Amino acid sequence: MCGIIGSYRTSGFANEFSLQAIHHRGPDSQGQFRSPNSACWLGHTRLSIVELSPAGHQPMSDHSGRYTVVFNGEIYNHQSVRSSLKFGKWRGHSDTETLVESWAELGEECLNSFRGMFAFAIYDQQDHVLCLVRDRFGIKPLYYRAEANEFSFASEVRALNGGSHVTLSEESIATFLSFGRLPSEGFLGSGITSLPVGSILRLDCDGLQTVKKWWDFQGEVHASREVDEISAKSHVLQLVESSVREHLLSDVPVGCFLSGGIDSSIIALTAAKYASEPLRTYTVVFDDVEFDERQYAKDVAKIVGADHHEILLNDKQCLDWVVESVAAMDCPSADAINTYIVSKAVANAGIKVTLSGLGSDEIFGGYASFRTVSKLKWMNVLPNSVRNALLRFGPTRLSEKVSDCPSTDPFSLDIACRRWMDSQTLKKFGLNADPIVPTPKLHGGDLFSKISDAEIHGYMEPMLLRDSDQMSMAVSIELRVPFLDHRLVSYVVGLPSKLKNTRIRKMLLVDAFRDVLPEQVWNRPKMGFALPMSKWMNGPLKSFVEEGLRHSAGILNEKKIRETEKKFVAGKVHWTRLWSIVVLGHYLKRS
Repeated sequence: MCGIIGSYRTSGFANEFSLQAIHHRGPDSQGQFRSPNSACWLGHTRLSIVELSPAGHQPMSDHSGRYTVVFNGEIYNHQSVRSSLKFGKWRGHSDTETLVESWAELGEECLNSFRGMFAFAIYDQQDHVLCLVRDRFGIKPLYYRAEANEFSFASEVRALNGGSHVTLSEESIATFLSFGRLPSEGFLGSGITSLPVGSILRLDCDGLQTVKKWWDFQGEVHASREVDEISAKSHVLQLVESSVREHLLSDVPVGCFLSGGIDSSIIALTAAKYASEPLRTYTVVFDDVEFDERQYAKDVAKIVGADHHEILLNDKQCLDWVVESVAAMDCPSADAINTYIVSKAVANAGIKVTLSGLGSDEIFGGYASFRTVSKLKWMNVLPNSVRNALLRFGPTRLSEKVSDCPSTDPFSLDIACRRWMDSQTLKKFGLNADPIVPTPKLHGGDLFSKISDAEIHGYMEPMLLRDSDQMSMAVSIELRVPFLDHRLVSYVVGLPSKLKNTRIRKMLLVDAFRDVLPEQVWNRPKMGFALPMSKWMNGPLKSFVEEGLRHSAGILNEKKIRETEKKFVAGKVHWTRLWSIVVLGHYLKRS
């Protein structure tokens, strides 16, 4: 895992950027490349995972010297990709070398054969063309700024902005307050844009810039697929096992987050089956949390014979890390604290690579939204007046979320259920812009598939994956997500709803692993690692909260901020609603 950065000028001398801004993403080594005509400069910082020798050093050129790449990520099937190429005089065994030689031989067509997470820039010295590429689900970020005759890009926004946070656009702020995160793609602020997932940007020497999709989610998902239940379970088992096995590719030890829940337990059980040495599992525990899953994690670790570690955190440590997590955010997020704390704890234990169960809830139906949206499908056939009248008899928060929903299709309803603030509330905060709302990537398909589409592209992609990258890389950890193998996601999303069952949480996944998954792991309520944030915000974090609110008042209506604060203190709003304003304030302070 690495940090990449670079610049390209259609005329003149390309600027160099400081690699210090992305040092945390790759503290093991760093390198630079300048094209012979000085039009392109590429920088790289490396977290050495595969091919630890100088043969894995970047920037890396192909054997002819025509193409040079800076690459962030992992291509898990790169050995099989190698075997399909004509080229055979390999210098080492890094996936970076596989990537650049594949591109030299096949061009962008090689992307279709890659399985993994990646964001990279590749420069063609012959045609003077720079290409940026981002993986199918946006596991790895890539941002760029296009100015008069200068184009620059980086793994992190701050690296393009002299180490400072960007001045967010009003649409970005509205999106953040509405959903607790920035838009997944498009313009963010200070001239910086996020490259869309599954896209390739091409920039030539005349300054012509084009962005196109190289991977189509719709094209991969066959929503009309008919398959029997036994075949579906068997294929899910096969796909998960294949993905986890590939995700063990590493020249350093691979650890596993083990919470004791369904997802991390399945990852651990499968990884232990294929690991060449006892799997290292890590459970972060904290005495002052509402739920404690350590015993479930112990049970799973015992079954797999793992080298299991419980990392006990005290109040002071966690409070310090909460503050650190906000400072570490490249993009503001209201939901990144847990990822930072768990990553920091595991990094302190000496691990550089860890597996995560992220992605399972979105495709197998682990969220309450799958049940909620299913119950709201009646809204699609009723006039607005009747619909809103009936909603008044439902839960207040739900009716507020969906009452002004512009459409009542499952995708829009799911996005609305994820919303924290409606347009009227945003206006009361002094914002006139509307939030940037994702659009469906699937056209057609059944109810379950449409909800999965919304959860993947409206929640997982812009929030969970961005948080996972920025919080793990802040402490130099490579976080891998086996459930996001595109073959597995496409297959499961395309299965008919009847096989995924909205009444029982993730039943298809559980059934696929029922022979190895302990009943006490799956036959219990969903828990999660929940910090006592409300208590802390009213206590030891109070001054930190106040500082964030004060800085937010520079752009938001202070009266509305204080009204939200009073509701929080009285227990009338969830802590995340106030916390989002706190995080925004601290972000603005560093802009």
